[in-house]
Amino acid sequence: MSQSNLLHFLAPNSRLPTDVTFQVIPSSSTTPVSVPAHKCFLATASSVFDKMFFESDKSRGQGMVIEVKNMEEDVFRMFLNHMYGKDLVVEELHDVPSTFGMFQLTEKYDIVELKEKILARMKSLTVDKGNFVTIVNLVGQCEEHSEVKDVLQSMVFSYLQDNLGMSLGTLTMFMTEHGGMDGQAMVSVLGMVGKVVGKVSGGKGDSNEVEMQGPPASSQSRREIVMEFLKFSNFPGDKLEKMVDMFINRMEDMVINGMEDKVIKGTEDKPLPYIPPHKRQIESVEIKIKSLL
Repeated sequence: MSQSNLLHFLAPNSRLPTDVTFQVIPSSSTTPVSVPAHKCFLATASSVFDKMFFESDKSRGQGMVIEVKNMEEDVFRMFLNHMYGKDLVVEELHDVPSTFGMFQLTEKYDIVELKEKILARMKSLTVDKGNFVTIVNLVGQCEEHSEVKDVLQSMVFSYLQDNLGMSLGTLTMFMTEHGGMDGQAMVSVLGMVGKVVGKVSGGKGDSNEVEMQGPPASSQSRREIVMEFLKFSNFPGDKLEKMVDMFINRMEDMVINGMEDKVIKGTEDKPLPYIPPHKRQIESVEIKIKSLL
């Protein structure tokens, strides 16, 4: 940040009037916090602000208001202070949500140097039982093709590989221990689990496969496992029985048709890739959950 420190202009007793107000709305509240600022200083620090304030006829008047949703006030003020010339200490971003929020701001307003520092900070953070659900939900807030989404997913993948065996019973226990998931978060986790399970075992590429453990579960065991799994995932109660029935019936059809332990065949020229049974189960649940939500 080459701009001189201009923080004294943000002081309440500053004689330079502000001409833009940010309405900052935290994710946990609908009440905005008003944060005043100066267009000229922000435009000097960011080409995005410059274009917003001085290349648009709609923004040339006094008293412009900009709404900033799902952002904590302290994180936004840290960003604003940086725009006014104060060095931002990335270590002061103590958790994943605050680091994620800062990354969103640097990406939106094209603060490239700070963005790279925040991304590096994100990579240094770890997933644990306390923040797992929060991080999964943050993944859902990311743009489809986003650097930070790749970083967050990589963090979750590593955590799943370290802590989760690929059986439905273990998956249920895992979800029980990581309570608080809504339906959308559950779908996200199932998708990530599917990707982890789908990795090819040693000798065929560089990645490692996580194997299913133990013999196939009986129909009743599967029913109990899926029921418990969905309950702890806060799946809508009025759709619970229907979801379990659909899943169990699908699994029984696969057993009858010999699909659980056979390679699915395509044409002679284009054979379909083999999809392990446990991955098909996970994907089947994921698709049906999406259709019922």
